[in-house]
Amino acid sequence: ITCNGCGSKSVPFTKLLDDELMSMQQKRVEIEYRRGETIAKQGHHATHIFYLQDGLVKIYKEISRKDNLILSLFPSGTFMALPTLFSSDILPYSIAAIEDSIVCSIEKKTIEAMILRNGMFAAEIIKCLNQCNLYHFDKIVSLTRKQMNGKMAELLLFVSENIYHADRFYLTLSRKDIAEFTGLSVMSVIRGIQEFKKSGLIQDSKGWIEIKEKEALRKICQSG
Repeated sequence: ITCNGCGSKSVPFTKLLDDELMSMQQKRVEIEYRRGETIAKQGHHATHIFYLQDGLVKIYKEISRKDNLILSLFPSGTFMALPTLFSSDILPYSIAAIEDSIVCSIEKKTIEAMILRNGMFAAEIIKCLNQCNLYHFDKIVSLTRKQMNGKMAELLLFVSENIYHADRFYLTLSRKDIAEFTGLSVMSVIRGIQEFKKSGLIQDSKGWIEIKEKEALRKICQSG
């Protein structure tokens, strides 16, 4: 599929002219990743920008050989590695597939050249960067201020509203993923889910989560 005919085209790419889309097409490659595969490795040269056509990925900092901190979860239709534009030559985090995913890998220099050439494209890229920045401001507050229940409520609301877009969903995140995303231990994650089940806030059956009391979860999330 060419960039012109792509049905999952990102908003910034809708601002490009046909000849600009063609130049992007010549500098991109489409790759399929299986669940658990690494898409990009922290510390490697940042030569490409990634666009997630389909799937779910995690962006994470490798703290040590055993410990990671998941910075964000990205669903279909999002760009990754944008903070490296015009700045870093080294990727500051790793990217891995949580679900089977399809990724467009585009040369960073091509994106940078298009930003300088097309103001509307540049504006949309800035919007993407701003959304990530604002999200991470909130995440800092969550990690440093909220207790276990507040973090777990926030996680469930986030995946419900931003990843799966439903109150009932199959949770493809492992308990370890949730722990690395919330800054909790795996045991705390398990205990938090069990407490929410006992309270009737959620149902959990063979990986399927159903949020039964969304407003109650929202109050827990807000109170921390």
